[in-house]
Amino acid sequence: MTAATAIHDTARVVLESVLPGTPAKVHVSVPNYAYRLEFVLDGDAGALGATVGKRLLGTVRGNAQRMWHADAGGCFIEPVWGAPRIVQGRVLAVDRDANAVLLDLVIPVWLTLEATQDANAFKTGDMLNCYCESGMRFTPKG
Repeated sequence: MTAATAIHDTARVVLESVLPGTPAKVHVSVPNYAYRLEFVLDGDAGALGATVGKRLLGTVRGNAQRMWHADAGGCFIEPVWGAPRIVQGRVLAVDRDANAVLLDLVIPVWLTLEATQDANAFKTGDMLNCYCESGMRFTPKG
């Protein structure tokens, strides 16, 4: 990935609720889809209280378990409601320095590969499938 490459990694979601706790969690829905996803919040839960029910921009990051090339199917997040466990999507960008890929999973998500896998094995346009570790994170923008 070069500095001149434009990366569109902003997830556009609707904030459904903020769950207080340590760490705080957010439930978000994806406009025009049935998804209602749960993420660990990277940010101030109190600052988001006024935005419940409104559109929210942010970055989603998680850790992948072993990633595989997929030959069939489309982009998805499973389960449709709750914390993401299984995902499949197209590679939008590869960050070789961070050993991560940006996948289009209905929303863009950065996934860091496990230590035994190298991001150099993947390129833009590849369809990939993997299980995700618990605790995928959402960082609000702005």
